[in-house]
Amino acid sequence: MGVYEHMLDALGLPGGDGLRDRLYVAFTDLDHYALFDDVAPVLAALTASDLTLGVVSNYEPWLEELLEHLGVRDLFSVRVISGREGVEKPDPAIYQLALQRANVLPSEAVFVGDNPEFDTDPPSALGMATVLIDRRRRHPAHVGSRIEHLAHLPSMLEAM
Repeated sequence: MGVYEHMLDALGLPGGDGLRDRLYVAFTDLDHYALFDDVAPVLAALTASDLTLGVVSNYEPWLEELLEHLGVRDLFSVRVISGREGVEKPDPAIYQLALQRANVLPSEAVFVGDNPEFDTDPPSALGMATVLIDRRRRHPAHVGSRIEHLAHLPSMLEAM
């Protein structure tokens, strides 16, 4: 709830009228979420390639239920969710936990994410290859592997 209080404070909006609670209810409604159109086919292709897929997320514990609701939870054999683990990105411990659960070395892993501060810089510092998915072209000057559509990921991984 602190996130919503902070947001309302930053916007100069009152939080005592129940708005904070209504925001939380809307945020946690699983029906308010959907996958991008390219996600399911790419995950299916990567799974068929015998890759170990994982999720490392700064999210609340109910991310497991959301992934299930979206039909993709079981595609990720490794799930490291900050709300369950008590550590969050960019702390190196969260990436190391994912590597341990996947039973791979950093040099054998590729981290894909949409935020350089959390998804490319820290895992790269640990020795992982990284790919920035920049759907909205927010990071055009990003140095390193960058894609704008997840559909480009399988061919990029083959080239790595």
